[in-house]
Amino acid sequence: MQKGELSVWQIAKQQNVTPRHARRLRARFATVQQVRFEQCGCKPKPLSSKAEQLVLSAHAEYGFGALSLENVLKKRVSHNKIHAVLLKHGLAKHDVKKQKKRKWVRYERRHSNSLWHADWKDLEGKKLLVIEDDASRLVVGYGLFNSANAENSLQVFAAATAKWGLPKQLLTDNGSHFCNPHKKRDLTHAFHGGVAKAGVHHIFTRVKHPQCNGKNERVFQTIEKETKRLGSLDKAIAFYNTKRPHMSLRWEALETPLQAFNRKKRKK
Repeated sequence: MQKGELSVWQIAKQQNVTPRHARRLRARFATVQQVRFEQCGCKPKPLSSKAEQLVLSAHAEYGFGALSLENVLKKRVSHNKIHAVLLKHGLAKHDVKKQKKRKWVRYERRHSNSLWHADWKDLEGKKLLVIEDDASRLVVGYGLFNSANAENSLQVFAAATAKWGLPKQLLTDNGSHFCNPHKKRDLTHAFHGGVAKAGVHHIFTRVKHPQCNGKNERVFQTIEKETKRLGSLDKAIAFYNTKRPHMSLRWEALETPLQAFNRKKRKK
């Protein structure tokens, strides 16, 4: 309350008390300048230089935040101490904002190649197309072009299906690079017609509802970050698919998208 980072209502909600009780506690301890360590346990030990170097090495290799690095380091260092190290070296930022509760529930397919997501994004003055498998988060196809059009979209889709097999469904937005905006099921459209001809059910996101393709938005953030760190889009995609554990998968086992794709394949 004294710092003014959160309102009384927000603090009370986080601590599961009433705002009135929160104000009462503040008044009760208004004269307390500093909590003595004898009152709440032993003073925490500072992180050793060896452990700090371990955190920095893991961050240099993976580029993760504190919560993810805690799992990578097999919980040898708590995420709070990891975050303190990252803050000390300018590798993290304070964030007092709390995310509001979503009004929708995240969906996820059970098997690989049940559903793919495709979307375009601006990257370094060019257009990047990424196709991601819903169940495993594997990037099955990508391409960097001068323009986002139906022909380039179909080129990436065809290469992805040749390597990973055909998905049952493909989810895209309603842009002209994926369909005829005035007639979505127009089979003369280069991309939609090609997808339909391959036997894949092409479905579309709701208009003005970017959450439908939120997984693509998230993978774009990761790819952009790793491209800057590794210096190459190809290296970033390879790192994302084969080395970077994904929190939405078997996190305790540090499962990568490629491992999840193979694990979630349908049994014949």
